[in-house]
Amino acid sequence: MCAVLAATPTCALGVPFENARRAYYADKTWPKELRRNYTSPTQALFRIPFEEGPLYLFRGGFPLAMSNWAFWTTYLAIYSFMKNKFFFMHLYMDFPYDLVKAFNVGMAFAWASIMGYPAYFVREMVDLWPKERGGHCTWNNSYRECWRWMGQEMDHLYYNFLTGYWGWFRRYGAIYLISLWCADSLGMFTNNSESFNGLEQTFAFQVESV
Repeated sequence: MCAVLAATPTCALGVPFENARRAYYADKTWPKELRRNYTSPTQALFRIPFEEGPLYLFRGGFPLAMSNWAFWTTYLAIYSFMKNKFFFMHLYMDFPYDLVKAFNVGMAFAWASIMGYPAYFVREMVDLWPKERGGHCTWNNSYRECWRWMGQEMDHLYYNFLTGYWGWFRRYGAIYLISLWCADSLGMFTNNSESFNGLEQTFAFQVESV
């Protein structure tokens, strides 16, 4: 619940920065007479609200916001859960805490990537993939339709939805790994032993009453 409350109001904050970056690189592909001549993604970020309107920075933001929401809710929730369940490894079995922490962070990041990256990839599928014969688009140029289609086809196509993952990891993932490590070091996960991080609370309807 804490992860959801933290990620929901902030998941769209990265959309303007991603749009400004895309606008900067896309501008270089246009004919010279049509270019905006952005000198950097930062300059594009400051110029676009005045030249195109503030809402332009949030265009096509659904897959980016959905990716951030799915990633961070999974990332924080699983890390809290794993820290709650594997505390005995460093407390009683004398494993170095940093080793246990690296295991917890790695597992949480892996699951969060599996949940979050496909939503990020939706934008590339809709915007950049070649259209079908006759210009028809399977998803009618809709990010939401593409996201729904991915859910329907995940049983035999899911691995394909991770295409380009390492590019995303270099741009964002490595920073996310470091940020969670630092957050734990600063004591932001000291409530990991609270009852709401336990299976008995999370899945109460599955616990047999005695």
